[in-house]
Amino acid sequence: MSARVVLVHGAWHDGSCWAPVVDLLAAQDHDVVAVDLPSDRPGATTDDYVDAVLAAVGDRGRVVLVGHSLGGLTVPVAAQRLGPDRVAALVLVAALVPLPGSSWADRTRAEAGIMAPGFGRGQVRADDGTTSWSPEAAAGNLYAGVVDELESDGTPDAQAAVAAAVAAVRPQDWTVTKEVTPLTAWPAVPTVQVVCAGDRVVDPQWSRTGAVVPGAEVVELAGGHFPMLTRPAELAELLAAVAGRAG
Repeated sequence: MSARVVLVHGAWHDGSCWAPVVDLLAAQDHDVVAVDLPSDRPGATTDDYVDAVLAAVGDRGRVVLVGHSLGGLTVPVAAQRLGPDRVAALVLVAALVPLPGSSWADRTRAEAGIMAPGFGRGQVRADDGTTSWSPEAAAGNLYAGVVDELESDGTPDAQAAVAAAVAAVRPQDWTVTKEVTPLTAWPAVPTVQVVCAGDRVVDPQWSRTGAVVPGAEVVELAGGHFPMLTRPAELAELLAAVAGRAG
């Protein structure tokens, strides 16, 4: 049996953003679950996120942990807590990558060019420290270029697909980026890093160079930051292959 695939979303999202990939993997009889992180809760820590991941992992055997974007700060910590006997592989999709002994905020101050130029404009900050997007700002910045990408691939109703994704966006708390990561060393498990060549959120050049975990397999996909929406079949195929060889 292949390993269970556990999908961890990025900032402003929940597990529903993985729905196209979940459907494709489930149709191939893969055991797959998408996690809902408590990321809209003010003060939620990385350990709180990891608790949610471990609850989704359950008592099943080996798992493949997949982190998209901000989820990249969570999945290696989950792997650390589970241990290499339980974690078959890590897959980082257009992901932020933590440095032991540092916070994500420290890393962004120390390294230029992690985020794509212009990303983040239009966010609204609440008094509790969370940020959110108006539908117009989310469509124009967070999901910039996604309609064009879908239309170029022949997807019908691309505007509607992006509107549905934007409607699911929720507030995001940033405690996990301010605290020193609980990660003490990169887990001793196979790691696959997926670079999205047209990424308008995480700079793809940083993903190709500064983000790379030593010994990781780097795979590049065409298109932007949300391959679960724009290229679900390619991403599902990759995850199925990782789960199959790691089971």
